Amino acid sequence: MNQHIDYIDNSHEFAGQEFTPQQVDELGKLLLATNTPISDKKKSLGILAHLGNLQAYEYLKKYSENPDSELEEWAKLAYGECTLFLHGDICGDDDCESVFTGVGKNNNMLRVYFMVLPHEGKSFETWQHDIIHKEMSWVAADLQCEGIEWFDCQLHYVGLSLLQSVNVSKSQFIDTSIAACNEFGNFVMPENYAGSSVPTATEIVEIIDIVRYGEGQRPDDICRKW
Repeated sequence: MNQHIDYIDNSHEFAGQEFTPQQVDELGKLLLATNTPISDKKKSLGILAHLGNLQAYEYLKKYSENPDSELEEWAKLAYGECTLFLHGDICGDDDCESVFTGVGKNNNMLRVYFMVLPHEGKSFETWQHDIIHKEMSWVAADLQCEGIEWFDCQLHYVGLSLLQSVNVSKSQFIDTSIAACNEFGNFVMPENYAGSSVPTATEIVEIIDIVRYGEGQRPDDICRKW
């Protein structure tokens, strides 16, 4: 319990401070170095925990896997606190689950897989694929995401892999993108899928059913709006 209280007292000293990516990198390297004094590592833990960004998360995750014996509890607390801050920034009030991959030029992007569908009984046409590609790319750039890595344009769905900024929620990107596409004819369902990995062909079929009809329900169980 005393370690917990000491950790809280230490970490609150640095709450609200801002650090550049270079400074975060220096703090992370100090934390991982074997010859860094324990007092300096405590400072690094407190700062990185409250930053709540992906760069800090990666350093805390690595340190928590092999911490100094006297800082095992501190390492768990800092890693957990940073995870909560990062999850809150990404999801807002949404209940979501993300894998923090640490990709992109500054190691601070999330790789998210999205899938959008045409309305039931419809399929995407080539010109609609083009609109989805252009509008979603523009939205990603406008939100300062690093970019869309690829599109998988099919008749019954479009999948894509986005390098998403940790300051942007999943719904912020995909809802804005769908609204932009639907300015050209309301051809994309508002319901969609977002996940942390690329689904297999079998999983794609299951995801389409769930997005359209809800988990555990069949088409004939649903009173459709369209």
